[in-house]
Amino acid sequence: MQFDVFGCLTSFISSTHNTRIERLWVEVGRNFCRSWRAFFNRLEDQFGLDCSNPSHIWLLQTLFLDDLNADCESFVREWNSHPVSGVDAGDMSPQVHFYV
Repeated sequence: MQFDVFGCLTSFISSTHNTRIERLWVEVGRNFCRSWRAFFNRLEDQFGLDCSNPSHIWLLQTLFLDDLNADCESFVREWNSHPVSGVDAGDMSPQVHFYV
């Protein structure tokens, strides 16, 4: 797997046996990484953010790491609560499957 500078998955190998995890990565990209990537790209384009400058990275972590982690935790809660379809899933959420 390859990750970009913001820790988002950039490419992965496809398999017919891994459709659920592949779907998870699609949702991570769509519902989590996309908005943060757009935000950081705007900081680069409009305000001179330099991702190779350790001081800029430190400032990003200081200002946004708590918010980024909160968004990540929110995504995890939502993902773990969604129903999973399929013959063996019984339309139960991943959270319920964990306890079954």
